[in-house]
Amino acid sequence: MAFSGCNGKPKKQERKRENRQESQQEKKETVKADNKDLSKSEQSLQNLQKNLRRSRMPMAAAYLGYADDNSPFRDQVRTLLKNGKYEEQYSFLADVPKENYISYNGEEVYAIVPQSTQYAMKVESFDWDENANAMVRDTLYISQKAAPVILKCNLSELSYNVVITLTKGTETFSYSPSLSLMDGALYAYNLDGMEIYDFTLYDNLEIPVWNEGGECGGCGDPEGYGAPLEAAGEEPGLIGQWISTELKNQSGQNITYGMYFGDYQYFEFQYGQMGHDLECWSGTFEVTDQFRNGELVVHYVLYTPDGTREGEFYTMVNYGEMLVTEGSGDAIFPFTDASTEWFYSY
Repeated sequence: MAFSGCNGKPKKQERKRENRQESQQEKKETVKADNKDLSKSEQSLQNLQKNLRRSRMPMAAAYLGYADDNSPFRDQVRTLLKNGKYEEQYSFLADVPKENYISYNGEEVYAIVPQSTQYAMKVESFDWDENANAMVRDTLYISQKAAPVILKCNLSELSYNVVITLTKGTETFSYSPSLSLMDGALYAYNLDGMEIYDFTLYDNLEIPVWNEGGECGGCGDPEGYGAPLEAAGEEPGLIGQWISTELKNQSGQNITYGMYFGDYQYFEFQYGQMGHDLECWSGTFEVTDQFRNGELVVHYVLYTPDGTREGEFYTMVNYGEMLVTEGSGDAIFPFTDASTEWFYSY
């Protein structure tokens, strides 16, 4: 699934004309942003969009917090905005109209702001097929004049489920909002590595940490979920979230494995099909010794519904990649015949 790209090149004269029109529009919007007669709400939006133009970024995003289905979505957003203290700097968020509220499957709430109304904007949902390919399902929102939206999405911390696309002429930019599992912050890049303007007010945002007592965080329970803060541990290169989507189960279907190595020797193991709820086991890990060729020997204990799994595996970490090889004891890759697999920092 292609999330971004360009479709052809306009002729030179057409390109000049488009650039001139865009430049004139940007000047109008900049003048409007400097207009003292604007309301506080309008001024705050124009100021943000002016920063986007200066940074040459087509989109801004902010993570606002969690919302559930127990009370009206807009009421929960008002509470998030108040607790996050967005009233002063980004007061326009309180004025986002009802039709620009998008509630999809999940609990994470984001504010999305396009650089200009010159863009067309579309929000689509998607799922993952058995081969871990993204498949667009439904159009949740569409507008020929892009405007700020409030979006609720993402059932799993390992899998986003919405893509936002801005289009202007031959320019296309797509982004799927999600959180970094390393520090709980907004993941401010799209799949092509292009940066998003992050205007989250982190000083006022409560980002929970992983449970230290071995309880399973990140398994779909909003109260138990918490992205791990940057942790210090025995092996800093190992600490953090790792994911692999290349393994197949014995029926030939792709299966996702995730590992989290946290502080206080906390270990979490997840598996299942991408886009679906993942089974989550938690326990402890210990780096016991050095193995041949610099590989680490990791002893783990996991508590599962069927009892305790315990064993060792060997791993080598290098620049965001982790090679895992099964050792003694219970297999670290259940439901597959694999014994060695690459994981990648998530």
